[in-house]
Amino acid sequence: MPASDISSDDFDRTQPPIPEAPLETGVTARPLGGGQQGTTPAPAIPRRFTALDGLRGLAALAVIFFHLRRELRDVGMPDHLDRLVTGGYLMVDLFFVLSGFVLARTMLRTRGAGEALRFSELRIRRFMPLHLTGWVVALAGVVVLAVCQQFDLLHTPERGAFDSEDTGPIAWASSFVLLQGLFGPQFAGYPAAWSLSVELWSNILIVAVIALMPGASYRRLVGPAAVLAGAVLLAWTPPAAENSVGAAAFGRGLAGLGAGMVAYELFLMLMRRRSRHDRASSGVGVGAGAPGWAVPVSVIALGLLVLAVWEREVVRELRFLPMLVVAPLLVLSLALPGGGPVKWVLDRPVSQWLGSRSFALYALHGPVLMTVELLLELRGFETGGAKVSAFVIIATVSGSLIAAELGHRYVETAWLPRRKSAAAAPARESVSV
Repeated sequence: MPASDISSDDFDRTQPPIPEAPLETGVTARPLGGGQQGTTPAPAIPRRFTALDGLRGLAALAVIFFHLRRELRDVGMPDHLDRLVTGGYLMVDLFFVLSGFVLARTMLRTRGAGEALRFSELRIRRFMPLHLTGWVVALAGVVVLAVCQQFDLLHTPERGAFDSEDTGPIAWASSFVLLQGLFGPQFAGYPAAWSLSVELWSNILIVAVIALMPGASYRRLVGPAAVLAGAVLLAWTPPAAENSVGAAAFGRGLAGLGAGMVAYELFLMLMRRRSRHDRASSGVGVGAGAPGWAVPVSVIALGLLVLAVWEREVVRELRFLPMLVVAPLLVLSLALPGGGPVKWVLDRPVSQWLGSRSFALYALHGPVLMTVELLLELRGFETGGAKVSAFVIIATVSGSLIAAELGHRYVETAWLPRRKSAAAAPARESVSV
């Protein structure tokens, strides 16, 4: 979560391909007809993975309902649904894998300190506008609470506005620069901010390591190394440890991003193999179709994801390691061309709308929820009743959707790097097969 980049690949669009990356740019092959030297064209990589857009949007919605789980219980949510909603925090691990997958192409092309710094700059530019928007809204609510308490206005709650560890000056400073996921405090800022912290700094660390690698073959080892390092961190932390701060949180981010990179390498390998098969059978490039197993695997992988959410305590006992198998399998099967029931659902207009605004939805729903709860407290309403909880649910979901639209349109999009013109940008590599 972001949770961030299904289609925002501006850095990738303006960079020349890495010459020694055979899976992406074509490699020397056996001589073609006439005994002349030829190359195997790179597989066709789509500009957008629309099914992954939809997947991210629905996952962001699941996180919102996770943060509304107490209110949903107050209005009589059935136990089986409660079990699914309460496991919604595992969608964060899916976000890490999604980001690793869609950023792998860009990260694996990074060479040298200059390109690593440029990548880091664009990552920060991608994260900070929406993060700071949510941070300001959350802080403003606490300031309003402090003023009301100071002057005995409205129905102020007894808790101090800036008295706890999570709301003190150090906590707000840590969350401002997105360090709370690594160093705490755990609940500094607003809900979901910790995962943005972990993803941002894990991204920067991974790309820095890639930039130090001497060749493409070494760069491709960084993804598996990240999975291994993250898995070791997770295995080292006890099951009772907090999973959204410190070593456990960093391990989840590092392993998830690495697993996404590995899934992307497998995607390229399968697309290239299919491309060769099509060329051998037809004599001309006809485009890479989906492997026959992609559709059933996507259904099975989605079922396994639901099972992981259902058995969240088991997944947590196993230190989130099952998500490093389930999430990449689902992402890979959905990225491959083809159809199927899962893709049909994810390609619907509602899913696509949610996907295009998923980062804003993920980043801003926490401040919206905090604002709704504060307004109710200041008006003297007691939380816990069915009517108040129903109002919180409706206000938070609708407010989050509105905030996501406004945030996407006026904050997220406004701060994205402008793409170079066709005349100024370097030519993209051929994607014909």
